Amino acid sequence: MRNKKRFWKEINRRQALSMFDYKELVKPIPYYPIEAIKDSNFYGQAYALKQYSGVNKFGWSIEHGLYVDDYVPMAAWCKTTKRIMTFSNIRVKGLGSLHKPVIAIGPYIHYAECMLNSEEMNSLKKELGKTLLFFPTHTCCEGGLEYEIHCMIDELLELKEKLGFDTVIVNMYYLDENKNGFGDLYNKAGFKVTTAGHQLDINFLNRLKTIILLSDYTCSNSIGTHTGYCVYLGKPHLVINPVQTLEEVNPLWRDLWETFEKDSSQAQVDKRLLAFKYWGFDCVKSREEMRALLINNGC
Repeated sequence: MRNKKRFWKEINRRQALSMFDYKELVKPIPYYPIEAIKDSNFYGQAYALKQYSGVNKFGWSIEHGLYVDDYVPMAAWCKTTKRIMTFSNIRVKGLGSLHKPVIAIGPYIHYAECMLNSEEMNSLKKELGKTLLFFPTHTCCEGGLEYEIHCMIDELLELKEKLGFDTVIVNMYYLDENKNGFGDLYNKAGFKVTTAGHQLDINFLNRLKTIILLSDYTCSNSIGTHTGYCVYLGKPHLVINPVQTLEEVNPLWRDLWETFEKDSSQAQVDKRLLAFKYWGFDCVKSREEMRALLINNGC
């Protein structure tokens, strides 16, 4: 409770910042858990779902990140985790060993709101011109894959020229920016740098949706949650200069990596099918359905 005022002051301050003020947006936020379940305080997912449904209380745990197997995170076994929301029905089956209620709700980005009104969005899109959005592979608390940033910059410059983009936006993950400060190098290359913010920022998912909607084309050097989000929002996505070779990729992930590294017409169809499958495009809930889920806790 002692952090309540500081938390909300910081949230409101960041809400007024430009999404390109990334150095401020990645700074630490005082910890003040709004939700009783710890995991549900991250990345603004519970906040977006509550705003979408008009419900104030949230009694679910939310899976973070994409899983394509039956891996069960330690947090899912906790007694405080009574019920779980995830992307797809495939993942629901993967969590079957928990013997807890699990429901698929599709890509969480569906439930987020754009932080710009239509006039602001159109004005910024006009200023940016044809825009390429890049998601660098990012670490988690336990670590992650490394990549050579100068090679990545060269690859982005080549793609920019090849496809005729006016602007390249790089979306930095807050932990990586705080650790490596790569934003400065991307800036020096002539790119604009942004971030969805700190994991405790309740506007994280809203800001991420806004960033994706600003783009005309998206790319990354790895597969992640952002991959399906971009496809769901109608933005073409391509994996370039991948951090892993297909031989290094876990076989369960290989179809995703192999398909998203291609840019043919057939590949676009295949990408949509894979995103539909793993991000649960057919599992999206209406406002009324989500409201019922949150009020009744899935009962």
